[in-house]
Amino acid sequence: MEEDFPETLSICCRIAADKKCTDLKIFDLRKGSSIVDYIALATCTSESHLKAVGDALYQTFKHNYGQLCSMDYKPLSGWMVFDAFNIFFHAFTEPTRRRYDLDKLFEKSNVLDLDYILAVDICQKSTASKN
Repeated sequence: MEEDFPETLSICCRIAADKKCTDLKIFDLRKGSSIVDYIALATCTSESHLKAVGDALYQTFKHNYGQLCSMDYKPLSGWMVFDAFNIFFHAFTEPTRRRYDLDKLFEKSNVLDLDYILAVDICQKSTASKN
């Protein structure tokens, strides 16, 4: 399988995995959207978990790419959105994810294999450290 996703998507997935998000799904919208290439959906355990994930994403992207990203989070909303170039990363509390059911909205889109994305990310880091 050839890598066909950007490093930014790999970073989002790694942060979500490291921060213990659950039910992470990545939808490939490149063939159907002119606005965004990928939508990622994740579930967090609490409002503080949402905020921590958003802060980790924002700080990582700000450090690596400058100010070209944004986070929208309203306390007690149960929903955080992170906009990183061509990726929208949505994190929800479980009740909020069920209520808005964005999974159903994107169900006809191609779902990427999270394990593969994370494995490629690890291989790239391993190769980079050897050079």
